[in-house]
Amino acid sequence: MVGLSNDGTGLSLGGSLSLGKNGLTLNTDGTTLYGRGLTLLGAVPPAVALWATAVVANGGSVSAARLAIVSTFVVAEQASGAWYLTDDYMPLWAENAIQALTSLKQRRLATAVNTPTFTADRNYVFNGTTQYLNTGFIPATHGINCTGTNMRLAVYERTNVASNGGYGTLTASTNVLFICPRVAAGTTASLRFNTAGTPTFALSPADSRGLKAGVRVAGSNLCRMYDRGVRLTDAGAGAPGTSASTQSLQVGAFNNAGTAAGFRAASVGFFAVGGPMSNAQELAQYNAVQAWATSVGANV
Repeated sequence: MVGLSNDGTGLSLGGSLSLGKNGLTLNTDGTTLYGRGLTLLGAVPPAVALWATAVVANGGSVSAARLAIVSTFVVAEQASGAWYLTDDYMPLWAENAIQALTSLKQRRLATAVNTPTFTADRNYVFNGTTQYLNTGFIPATHGINCTGTNMRLAVYERTNVASNGGYGTLTASTNVLFICPRVAAGTTASLRFNTAGTPTFALSPADSRGLKAGVRVAGSNLCRMYDRGVRLTDAGAGAPGTSASTQSLQVGAFNNAGTAAGFRAASVGFFAVGGPMSNAQELAQYNAVQAWATSVGANV
C-alpha cells in the first residue's frame, strides 16, 4: 500500500519504504519513489533516479514522461558500453532550465552566463558574443575517461552554423580541449585536443547540425571526428601536451584560461564529455541521442 505523509511531500510503501521531501529510496527490484517535484514511477535506473533527485534539489522538476525517456536513453547507453566511457552529459532539450543545467551523470549544476535563451524541449540558444554555459566540469579534476591523452567531446547543434567559435577549455597551449562542428569557411569541422595545430575534417554535406563527436586516442597523433555516428576521415596533428585542462568546459563559448572566448551563435540541445569509444559505440550513442531528441521534438 502506498501512503502519503501528513505534509503531502513524502511517500511510504507498506511501512518499509519511505522518503522525505527531497530524498528517495530504491527497493531491491528497482522501483523508485519520488518526493516533491517528481512522480511515482517504477523501473527507473538508479543513475536516473539520482539525477532526478538532484534536479528537484536544485529547484527544478521532472515529469513521469521525461523520467521514462531518460531511462530509455541510459539503458541504451549502458547496453552499448558508451555510458561507462562518458564522464558526463548535459541534456539541454529539457523540460525546464534547471533540468537542462543539471548534468545527467555527475549531477553538476551548470551556470548560464549573460542569459542565453532556453526553450523547453529544444535547446539553449547563444548570441555568439557574450552568452555561454559554464558547465563546472574541469577535465583535470572531474575527468575519468577524459584525460590529457584520451579525450572526447560531443555536441548536438540544432541550427546550421558556420563559425570558428566552439566549445571547450584551455589552460595553456598544450592543455586544450576544443571542438567546432563547422568552421567559418563552411565545409569542415575542427578540433584541438592537446594537439599542435587544429585538425580539420571534411563535412558532406557542410552542416553543423546533429551529433558531432571529436576524439583523440592515446598513442596516436591521428584524431577522429564522427558526424551523426559516422566516422569521417581521420586527421593528424602533433601532440604537444599530455595534461588535462584545469579550466572548466564551456558551452556556447571556449574557456580561454579562465576567460570566455570563441563565442558561437548556436542552438545546442545536447553536450557530452568523456573518453574514446569504438565505431560501433559511436553509432549506438548517436542512435540513442537521436531517439531522445525525437521523443521530445528536438531532432534535426
